[in-house]
Amino acid sequence: MRLRTKLEIVTACAAVPCALELFSADRAFAWLARIPAGGERVVPAQLAFHVDRILHRGRGIWRHSCLRRAAVLALLLRRSGHDARVVIGVRRDGAGTLEAHAWLACDGREPFLEPAESIATFQPLSRA
Repeated sequence: MRLRTKLEIVTACAAVPCALELFSADRAFAWLARIPAGGERVVPAQLAFHVDRILHRGRGIWRHSCLRRAAVLALLLRRSGHDARVVIGVRRDGAGTLEAHAWLACDGREPFLEPAESIATFQPLSRA
């Protein structure tokens, strides 16, 4: 992996959580969708490994969450030439509490980079 790609990963892990905090979801995801392809072709699992390492060490708005992870990876996968989208779903737990989860859909596979069982009980609301 080239140094430029590593810098793109760090930059995405810094910028995308800021966009998610500062702007509405529609605006943040519209911005992510406009990011052009042109980055180095990197194995998606390798991108996920580096993003997870950075976000798990983050604090505040940079800490790991499923939405931040999915949004950062969607941006990086698009840069790498993949057709990646963030999917947001909801479900009710046994006590009736509403829970949300975000995951990736990429190149016709959903979920992408996580087990299918992790989303089996969620109803998709939005695909960005």
